[in-house]
Formats: sequence, structure tokens, C-alpha cells
Amino acid sequence: MEKQVYFRDYQEQQAADHAAIQAYARQSLDHLVSDAVTATRRYAGLTVVKTAQAEVRVDAGRFYDVGGGVYARSATTIQSMLPHLPAVAKRIVTLAATGQETDSDITERDFLVNVETGQTEPRSVAITRSRDVVLSFVAGTESADPQRPVIPVGYVAVADILLDPTQVVSITMLGDNEVASTEDLDLRTDAIETWRGQVDPRISSLASDLAALANEVRAKGGRQDLSRLYEDMARVKERVEIPDTASDYGADRFLDSDESDALNTQNLGYDCLVEEGARFADANASEAEITIFAGNDPNASLSDGLLLPRYADALKLEIGPLHSDLGIAQYGFQSHDIVQRTIARKRIRYGVTRTACTNANWWRSGTYDSATQTFRRGDETWAVLSVSTRASDGHVFYRLQQYWVDEYDDTYWDYVTVEHAITGAQVAQSFLISNDMWLTKVGLFFTSKAANEAVFLTLAEIVAGVPDLSRAILHQTVPHTAIVVGDWTEVAVQPTFLTKGKRYALVVTSAANHKIGMAEGNGYTAGTFFFSTDGQYYLGDLTKDMMLRLYGAQFGASQVTIELGALNLDGGIRAIDILAGTIEPESTELIYEVQPGGSGAWVPLTADDLTAFSAAPPLARFRARFVGTRDMHAGLKVGGSRVRLSRPKTTFRHISEPQTLAAPSSDIYVKTLLEGFDETPHDAGCRLRVGAGWETPDVTVDKAVPTGIERTYRFQLAAPTPTFSIELTGVTNSPASVFHIAERVHWAL
Repeated sequence: MEKQVYFRDYQEQQAADHAAIQAYARQSLDHLVSDAVTATRRYAGLTVVKTAQAEVRVDAGRFYDVGGGVYARSATTIQSMLPHLPAVAKRIVTLAATGQETDSDITERDFLVNVETGQTEPRSVAITRSRDVVLSFVAGTESADPQRPVIPVGYVAVADILLDPTQVVSITMLGDNEVASTEDLDLRTDAIETWRGQVDPRISSLASDLAALANEVRAKGGRQDLSRLYEDMARVKERVEIPDTASDYGADRFLDSDESDALNTQNLGYDCLVEEGARFADANASEAEITIFAGNDPNASLSDGLLLPRYADALKLEIGPLHSDLGIAQYGFQSHDIVQRTIARKRIRYGVTRTACTNANWWRSGTYDSATQTFRRGDETWAVLSVSTRASDGHVFYRLQQYWVDEYDDTYWDYVTVEHAITGAQVAQSFLISNDMWLTKVGLFFTSKAANEAVFLTLAEIVAGVPDLSRAILHQTVPHTAIVVGDWTEVAVQPTFLTKGKRYALVVTSAANHKIGMAEGNGYTAGTFFFSTDGQYYLGDLTKDMMLRLYGAQFGASQVTIELGALNLDGGIRAIDILAGTIEPESTELIYEVQPGGSGAWVPLTADDLTAFSAAPPLARFRARFVGTRDMHAGLKVGGSRVRLSRPKTTFRHISEPQTLAAPSSDIYVKTLLEGFDETPHDAGCRLRVGAGWETPDVTVDKAVPTGIERTYRFQLAAPTPTFSIELTGVTNSPASVFHIAERVHWAL
């Protein structure tokens, strides 16, 4: 006992003295239990058994609390589970125990109230204070896959009772929370010693076996040979996307941030841009949508975010004259799902930060999807159906020093779509486009109007000879009030590019029986009239054609310049990144130009002239020059576009994800490929983060290669390590001269 109370002859004794005797004993016992038995909440006994279909019995036992308190329960408890039975599925009810102190044995005792006369009076007081176990049945949520409920703070889980709608299915004692006796621990120790006696001789012999194996490996090949093998295998793993975990080698080509600590979760000061190489991050950047400088620019025509040079409507195709009419509703009403494609993106990146990286060729490998990787845009996400088949389909890109371009051959793509759901009867007329054109107006001939219902016009591509509503490029509504009877109903539409040599179909859908004019079937031989009876399949009718007019854009000049909103970046512009929906037919050209400082000559953003931002102007005028013919010009989707201006820092710091070796090693190599690197203004370094400290390379070797410099770092650690992170750093003396790290390979010997 840690403390005791002294009593002496003829000494007055008080109640507090006798209470202290018990308090000191309890305190010593609590310390003994906490130090030698358990310092966490545990239980002993409290065995739970099923005694009836929906009834359980809890035997006597004890609860061990934090701090060493021991609480007892000497009685057996019978508990009905009927209130907890689930209605249709299953439920877990967890028996939990905790402790509380209880005053009991209320007895009448005399208390002295007058010392002089010796008068007493009786009082009813508790004679005993006990530590008792309190049981709680905690019910979980009813479910086909029931989960254990959350146990209240201060309790210990004793058993899980699984219930179904009729009975107790099973009882599982939670042995992990049961206090372990010294006898149990002794038995377990005996078992471990028996096992050790069996395996010790085998482990002792491993040292000599490993030495023999090492000698054999040295005889087979030198360390240099193994290094080259590890290096090549790291590149192979990166190509086929085998994870670097649990191996002695790995690589990163910095095509994405998967192997970079881009979120700085290790708190090591990650500050790097990973974009076809590890590069200098932005010291300052701004991003905005392309806008027109003057909304009333006489050279511009802007419709729903699509910018074209000013044009007039010219009739390109007409099917007629009127021969008969046809009621649309005779083919039956169906629900139709239309997927409208959008203009494909084109991305131009220009500036000193765009040092060309040899890793760009890996976009052609099929491992990455070009749209999601090189066409990333803010909050816009593309639904990729199959990376393996879509990786490079129609994607054209080239990388020159300080000038990168990414674009798609298809003018309309399905990475970004607009879905429409309409109901009505449906007819269609296909036609062939002999020359590229911008469709600006559509004409239909109605002979009568029916109910007050609109008409939906959908322009879709022809696939396998029939209209394909999953490849729509135009969808527009014609209100009932706009329908003209007995003459052409001409509807101005969103300018839509039609490619020469392709077939399209104008699909007309309406819930009313409007009658549409028809021409003789032998009058127009380059198309077919279609009707649909079930909303899925189209049938062709060669005896008639739907009367139709198509108008195209007739431009006022073969070369037009439209000024856009000015560019501005505090501290100066070093690079520009333009991402916009762009249609640029073969006979046309769209050239972006800037006027640095707002005066002087206009500089085109092309590979032929890289001086636009050489002086880091904080302000520049911006314009688009459309080069084409009076019949055809490029189109620029300024709505939803993005222009990003940036200026790089003069230092960067790339931190890798933690690298895990198959076995601890003290001899680690890191090789980097530096491209655009010049020893005079540039510097690059590497360190390893091992545990809580940094390791600097013991040996650094440079080797000139056709694409740059290969720099190899060797780290000879004081003790083997199974895991580490790689830090790569870069420094330049001017943001006008930067470089990048194209590849990092590491291996351990």
C-alpha cells in the first residue's frame, strides 16, 4: 500500500481517518491494475449466451476502466431482445459495459447531537459504496448488411448480438477487448519459445546462404550492369504504367502529377509545375475568357459565343418545287434522345516557359488520353469512353521551342456534349455537301399548321446511310408562331460548319400534325427522305424529298482582323495559353496577334516569331486575324474559351511521392534528363528525404546526350532505408531563360 494512516494510544479518531484507510488501499490497487494489468478499458467474464429464441443471458463479470478502477457485477442478467428485433432485414446489437459508483446498504445509525448531555438521534445512511458494472444494449441500423453501432464514450464493447426479424441469430464475444490474465500470457510465451526453437537454426543459416548468393551475383554481373538493367526496367514500367511501389527502381516522365506530391502532403515545400516535364511554377498568372474589344465591331459577327467575320446569307442548296405535302404526325409519336456535339478545342501555348520536351511523344503511346491530359480546362470535364481507343484519335500536336499546338481533326467532338430529350413524330431529309460552308439559315415549306406546337430542327451526321441523333451538331426550336403557311419558313440558326464530302440530315420533329411540303423524288438525287416509326430506326422513301433551303455565310472580305480584349498581367507577360473551340478549314487560317505595350508593330503568336513577350510587357493589345476567302473563314468559339497569362518563378522544387523499395538499401541512384539546360544561367540539384532528414549526393556525374544533359546522383547512406522521397530543384538567373526536367529514373543496389 502506497500510504497508511497512523493510530496512537489515547488518540482521537475521526471518520476521515477510517475513510482514508480505504481510499489509500483503493488508490494503490488502482495503480497496480493500471500499471501491471491494463491501462485501457477492458472486461472480464460477462459471457453472453442465448437462452431463448429472443433472449440472452449475461453472466457475472468485471469492467476495467482507464486509471485502474475495477467494477464488478455479481448477478446474472436476463435480457429480452424483442424490442430490438428488425422489421425485415438484420440488425447488430452490441453489449457495452461501463462502471459507476453506487451507495447501498441503507441502515439506521445513531449520531451524537449534544456532546454535553450525550443526546443522540437516529439517521438512515448508506453504509457501503461499491463499484458496479452498468450494461447497455446499443442497437445498430437495420440493413441487409448490418454494421456494428457506435459505442458511447467511456464504454467497452463486450459482444455483438446479430438479430433477424424472429430471433437471435448469433452472438460474437469481442475477445480483443477482454483483459488478458498472466496465465494466458504465460501460455502464449511458451508457444513463442517453442516456435523460436524450431526456426532459430534455419534463420542462423540464412547469413551464409545470403553471402553465397551475393558472391554468385557478383560473378554473374557487375554493379554497373545491374544499374543499367534497373534503369531500363524503370522506363519500361513507366511506359506500361506498372506502379513503382515495392520495387528497387522507378521512373517519372512528368506527363502528369500522379507521382508528385503536388498537394504538399509531406510539408516539404512543393513548388513546381508538371506539364510535359517538371518546370518553373508561375510567379503570377491570370485567366479569363476571350472577349471582343468592341461589341459593335463592323468586322465581327458574334452569335451565341461563336465569332466569325461579318457575313451575309447566301442560298447554297434548294430542294423543290412543291409537288405534294405530308403530315408529320402520321408516323407516330416517340421520345427521342439527341446528343449534340460541340466545337472541338484547339490549344496554343506560346512563350519562354514552353521549352520543347521530348516526352511529348509519349502522348502517342496510347497510355494517356490527349483530351483529358493536354486539353485540361478549369471546371470542364470530358467523359472519356475508352482511353485505349481514344488516346490519339484525330489528335494532332506539335512541339517547337516556345510554341506548342494541340488540335483535333474533327470539327465537332463528343468530349463535351449537350443532351436534349424531345417527343413527337419525326421525318428527315439527307443531303450532300460539295463545298465547305457555314450554315446560317434553314428554310422549310409548310402547307398547313396544326395544334399550337413548336417544331424542332436537328442537324445530324449520317452514319451507315441513316441519320444518327447521337452525332447532332445543331438543335434549334421553331416556335408555332414563326411557322409560315404556303411559303418558305426561314429560320436563322447558330452558324454551323458543314464539311465538304460529308452527308448530313435535317431532322424535323413535332408533336403536332403540321404538313410539310414535298418535292418529287427524282428532282434531288443526292439525298433521301427518311421517316421513323419507333424513334430508333429510319426508313428511306425514294419517291419523294422534303422541300428544303440551306443558306451559307458569304463573307465581305478574304482577310479580316477583329480586335479582342486586351491582355494584362502585373509584373509582365512571359507566356500565353489559349484554349478555345476552333474550326479552321484547310483553306483558312486563324492567327492570334499581340501588340506588346499597346503600341508599335503587331507580333503574330506563331513559331516564326518568338519575340512577342521577350520584354515581359505588362499590357498587350490582342486580336485575331482571319485569313480565308469570301466563301470560307475560320470560326472561333469565344464563349467558354480561356486565355491564361503567366510569368515563371526563378526557382522550382519538385517533391516525389514516397518511394518504397522491395528491400532497404543504402546505395541509391537518381538520374535526371535536363532539357533546355545551360550551365551558365541554370542550376539543378537533387536530395533525398530519408526519415526526418535530408541526404545530399555523394557523387554527381553529367553526360551530354542529344536531347540535353543526363545528370546522375549517387547517394551512399549511413544506414539502409526502405523508403524515401526525391527532391529535384531548379534555379535560373532570369525568368526569360528557363529549362525543364524531362525524366527522372531511380534505382537502388
